[in-house]
Amino acid sequence: MAGTGLGVLALMGVGSGAVAQETAKGEETTEVVVVGVRASQQSAINRKKKAKTATDSIIADDVGSFPDRNLNEALSRIPGMGLQRGETGEGESFSLRGNSADLTRVEMDGMSTAPNGFAFAQGGEGQRGSDLRNLPADLIASVDVVKGQTADQTEGGLGGTVQIKTRSALDFKKPYLSMRVAGERNSLSGKWAPDINVVASRKFFDNRLGVIFNLSSRKYLGDSHQVANAGGNNWGGYIRQIDWDNSPEKTFTYNPSVVGGVDQNGIAYDAPMLSYNTTTGGKFNTNSALDIVTKAANAKTKAECLSAFPLYTAAQLGTIAASTNNNDQSAAQQQRIREQVSCLNQWNDYSPNQVRETWLEAYEDRLTWDLRFDYRVNDKLSVFLKYQEVGRHMKENRSNRNQGGIVLQTAAVNGVSTLALTNNTNIAIGTPNTISPVAGSGYYLYNAGFPTAALGLDSTQGGSNVQNGFAVTGLVVNVNPNSVKVDSKHHVTEVVLDNTSYVMDHIRNDEIRDESTVQFGGTYKDGPLTVDFTVGNIESYYSRYEMRAGTTSSRVTGAKLYVKEDGNWFFDYPANYDVNDPNNFMPYNALTGTAAANAAAALFTNAIRLDWNPKIVEYNETQGKLDAVYRTPDLPFFKSFKIGGSWRKRINDKWDGGGYVAKPGVTVPTKQLRASIRGCDNQATTTVANRCENFYGYIPNATTTTNFNHGTQTVTRAQLVELIRNSVLPNSGDFMPDYGAFAGMQLWNSLDLEKMKAGIANTDIFNFDCMKTCTASDGNVYEMPRYNTSEEITAAYYVVEFEQALPWGMEIGGNFGVRAVNTKVAATGFVTVASTRKNITGVPTTEWNPNEGFGRVTTTSIIKPVEIQREYTDWMPSYNLAFWPLADKLVLRYNWAKTVAPPRIDRLIPAGTCTIDQRTEDRFNAGETELDMGCTTFGNPALLPFQATKNNTSIEWYPNKDTYVSLAYYRQKIKVGREITQALADVPLFSGTDEIDPATGRPLSDFTFNYSTYINGPGETQSGWEFSTKTAFTFLPWKFRYMGADFNYSTNKSSGGGWIDPITGESLGASNRPDYFANLAIWYDDGKTNARIAYQKKAQVFDCVSSCGRSDGGVYSFPINNPVRVVNMPYNPGEPFYYEENAYLDAKVTHKVSPGVEVYWEGRNLLRQANVRLGAQTRGFADISRTPWFEQYGGRRFTVGLIYKMQ
Repeated sequence: MAGTGLGVLALMGVGSGAVAQETAKGEETTEVVVVGVRASQQSAINRKKKAKTATDSIIADDVGSFPDRNLNEALSRIPGMGLQRGETGEGESFSLRGNSADLTRVEMDGMSTAPNGFAFAQGGEGQRGSDLRNLPADLIASVDVVKGQTADQTEGGLGGTVQIKTRSALDFKKPYLSMRVAGERNSLSGKWAPDINVVASRKFFDNRLGVIFNLSSRKYLGDSHQVANAGGNNWGGYIRQIDWDNSPEKTFTYNPSVVGGVDQNGIAYDAPMLSYNTTTGGKFNTNSALDIVTKAANAKTKAECLSAFPLYTAAQLGTIAASTNNNDQSAAQQQRIREQVSCLNQWNDYSPNQVRETWLEAYEDRLTWDLRFDYRVNDKLSVFLKYQEVGRHMKENRSNRNQGGIVLQTAAVNGVSTLALTNNTNIAIGTPNTISPVAGSGYYLYNAGFPTAALGLDSTQGGSNVQNGFAVTGLVVNVNPNSVKVDSKHHVTEVVLDNTSYVMDHIRNDEIRDESTVQFGGTYKDGPLTVDFTVGNIESYYSRYEMRAGTTSSRVTGAKLYVKEDGNWFFDYPANYDVNDPNNFMPYNALTGTAAANAAAALFTNAIRLDWNPKIVEYNETQGKLDAVYRTPDLPFFKSFKIGGSWRKRINDKWDGGGYVAKPGVTVPTKQLRASIRGCDNQATTTVANRCENFYGYIPNATTTTNFNHGTQTVTRAQLVELIRNSVLPNSGDFMPDYGAFAGMQLWNSLDLEKMKAGIANTDIFNFDCMKTCTASDGNVYEMPRYNTSEEITAAYYVVEFEQALPWGMEIGGNFGVRAVNTKVAATGFVTVASTRKNITGVPTTEWNPNEGFGRVTTTSIIKPVEIQREYTDWMPSYNLAFWPLADKLVLRYNWAKTVAPPRIDRLIPAGTCTIDQRTEDRFNAGETELDMGCTTFGNPALLPFQATKNNTSIEWYPNKDTYVSLAYYRQKIKVGREITQALADVPLFSGTDEIDPATGRPLSDFTFNYSTYINGPGETQSGWEFSTKTAFTFLPWKFRYMGADFNYSTNKSSGGGWIDPITGESLGASNRPDYFANLAIWYDDGKTNARIAYQKKAQVFDCVSSCGRSDGGVYSFPINNPVRVVNMPYNPGEPFYYEENAYLDAKVTHKVSPGVEVYWEGRNLLRQANVRLGAQTRGFADISRTPWFEQYGGRRFTVGLIYKMQ
């Protein structure tokens, strides 16, 4: 009666683990009927024992006894499964033996499940992975996690396959009805949310037709409170840009042994980074990356840095062949300055990078229902028809608060800093360009006398433009030098900010995730022949919009920023500054012209910009499979023969609302909308031409651009402040109320973006119209850019199963087979050809020039669709062997197989942008060589699937029905690895085509380009151990005999294809793989009361090396053989960061108050665990044990509910 309910109904005796106990000779034997948790445990153990390859299982009632609300969390109780929890604490994804969700196949009732639309829409990891939060734990009958491989398994799981089976109506012997009604409370918000499930089943027509209906409805309140100290999205980490303590001791030292590979331009680490022709026919070479790192590492003082990289003299630069505006000589000198800065960065100290607090409300309505019909046609044929819908509709409010931060400048900024040198004057080579703070600005000078940046200037007065490179010396920072405290490990611990602002940044996300599945299948049995067939279709729709706006306060002076003993940063604001007063926001911008111009001008504020970013992803998969097995009980050795095949076609489409130029003069508008509103007021002296009345109202952008559907609205500052006041989203209460680390910190008001939108002109177009087709500037309707992949997969296989009795009661059995898989891939993307031209206006303040006007350009783009197709075939043999030295008790298993999994979806799409830049073109026309136009990264439809061979060796002991003990060792050798980027240079990308510059008509075949694409990365080997056991304590006395325990412990390690610490050279291994993952559960079930306590622990997990492929906080790497890095000058390498070791304790108690009526209580995250990212502890604070980059706390969750069962 597994799957029917709760409790051990009778235990008439106690034996050492036996299910039934023998009585004295001659007496009757009393049968022990086992249901509830023990029955589920026995069923799961039996499934593992009888499996054809390495498998672990969980059964419906076993899942129900855990406090798990989705399948991700339920799966994490299985050995080898790792759980990734999101910012609200919910189990968002999983890994199987170190393989992420996108490398693990998930199927339900033999068919695929939909991939993660969010990941594809956002261009993130896990695009192939199934989001099992969509599936409530109530839905399932059983889950098998198949870690081995047999040839009849559908391909796609590199590490294994998760096989979910839902309930069949024919499984129930009589009419069945189960209703569960519950309320869930989160400790952060204190709000209650409903959770309802209904399961009903009945048979008709003499029990030949069965119908089952399952409905789950849940309101999920995803609250989270967060702190961050490590920059934009916490990728940059603590930054080293300022020498705070002026200590002679280095903060870090470069390690030349780790330099390798190529830089961002494809230049080898030991080759000159720049090379120019000389006047004598030779080459002028700058240092290689290895030279720079080696010389910098050898420098013992800052003075030695300057002597190791002396500035080039005028005579040395004069040996470089003539170039346009002397650009080559200027570039060479600027490169030398960046070499100096790279060396000097070794003395800079650690400081926090953009301290920020966040409160999040991600509230979802989740609805899942399915209806299944099972019909027994006759004694040989049974068929079923199933329809399922899954919906998740989320409204998310994310309020980010930045109370200020450390800001530095190396450029001239009005009202903040000035530079000593002036453009278009006579300047001697090597003259320092000293920066100075403006008096009273709240900025102060640091790193005085040492170069901090390179700047090109016209160094000859008059009409000619002769560029040369000059070093900016010093930098200005908004920190009072008298307030700075630095510990002995070069970490800033306290500063006072004399020019900062309070910034509110609010993001509103609405998401819709809808899936529908229809499936028809059946089983035909005729003697030794069994045929299973299934056909089905799954469709999913994902849409999301992000609406975002922020406000900035007037200047704050004297804000104290300091670190506490737990490594988190706090602000103390001046007592007289009210951050909730709208009058303190959106001040007038400082006037920066001459006295006369300032008097004539109007006063403007910065604009509040309300952004709208929509995305749509649609997925469709049609699939069918046929399996036929013929059993041969009369044949020696061979037990059965099985053949079969499958066909799948899956289509991914994505629209992100991008606009484009359809043809010259015709623009298709973008749906990535930017509505701006600013304040303007006249001075008494404002002239008529400058008065605000000339700007008041809404002014749309020109139709010659793709953003003509939005524009700028101008109002008075009083009206702008009133808009903010009317758009306040109030919030109050304690921040992280039960976490402990932030006692005294309060929540803050934010922005209600729906109210703000209502007060801004032309925001009625903030919708999903125009996403697939749109009316262009010529009045005609055009298709919007669509990114598409189509994959058709055909497979066929055979499996031979064998079994042989051996002497002394031993047995051997197993199977072998081969699966052939043919894959056809078609990918459609859009290639953008952009032409950037200099602005020639005749007005010096708006016209292009090579100095402060270098960015005065206009870009014209045209988009063209590109489709690429390819085909490949994989052969996947598999072998499984089981040796039973003790029949039905002790088994040794071995599995070997080849596995494949498809690459990330968006990396197949041939989409990108190539730009023909007049600034480079003019140099090319002047005779300079070795110049490339630039392109972004293009997808590569020729990517091969991941390919691996894996083996599993285990010993399993089954002493009785209630108990098993297993020890397994696995090894997976990935031969074709994860996609990596490859930089290519000097490529005649458009050779042989008739493509032209959209602005000038010049053939693109005239130019060479540099671009990046994706290639298959190197392989790696993963291995680990898994120990697991389950038992029921039936041998114990009294109430203890109703107890049992489950325990499993899994390890994982990786060799090859890993990361290197760029400073120490330490091998960091592969990312996102915990060294261990452990589960312990203690349960009790006496038939009336069912209780379970589940403890789950995961080791610290290496995540990445800052800034993990992103530009953040000046963290730039030298060439290094890491999977992801940003290589740029000046070098300032990052450091590894980790997810902190965590432990979760969950509990559930169910009590039967009467036949058919139960009440239950659940508690999750009882240990108040947060999701914490840490920096490398060896480079942390001197007196603080941890260096958190962020902490995300989702609170504790408590559920109380009532269950009614009629059966």
